[in-house]
Amino acid sequence: MTKTRAARDLLAYWFRLAAGRQAPRRDEIEPRDIKRYLPDMFILELDKPGSFTFRLAGTAICANYGFELRGEDFASLWQGEGRATMTGLLERVIGNAEPVLVEFAAESMRERTVRFELILLPLAAADGRLSRVLGCFSPLEDPFWLGSDPLVRQWTETIEVLDAEQGKTVPTTTRVELDVDEDHNAPPAIAFREVRPYLRLVKTDT
Repeated sequence: MTKTRAARDLLAYWFRLAAGRQAPRRDEIEPRDIKRYLPDMFILELDKPGSFTFRLAGTAICANYGFELRGEDFASLWQGEGRATMTGLLERVIGNAEPVLVEFAAESMRERTVRFELILLPLAAADGRLSRVLGCFSPLEDPFWLGSDPLVRQWTETIEVLDAEQGKTVPTTTRVELDVDEDHNAPPAIAFREVRPYLRLVKTDT
């Protein structure tokens, strides 16, 4: 489950707005309701198959990466096969209307590391079509350099797919296990594979 207050509060807010539907609409999100988290929040839009671009990106996120993210492909923040893994995960978020939690580590230009909790929540357009994702980057640490030493590479460590059973307000959790390449001199190659009754990410040797 969630480790940060931001992810916990946003998940509760999303469930409240959804009110039993697959997902709330984009126009139902009220920035004043979640203003304390806006610097770390973003909205993605599915422009075309396999391409989720930033429509909004908080000031803290842009500072962390050292450039304006609006219009950029979300998966481009990952390297190698991590990009395909993240794109597939976003497709699952909107395809199945499933909230997802991701823990990932990132390395800065000066080779410092920091870990984040990332929450991904499906959103509907005005016509009801699921084509957007509301998200938030929540640092699991508070290093003094974050925001001044740009992040240049990152790798996923864990994923949790969340699901709310009908009539219940607390989501059930499916834990995703990861085998992560410990050699951080090169981007890890991580492939996505579904294994019933749970999901597993396994490392490939490339």
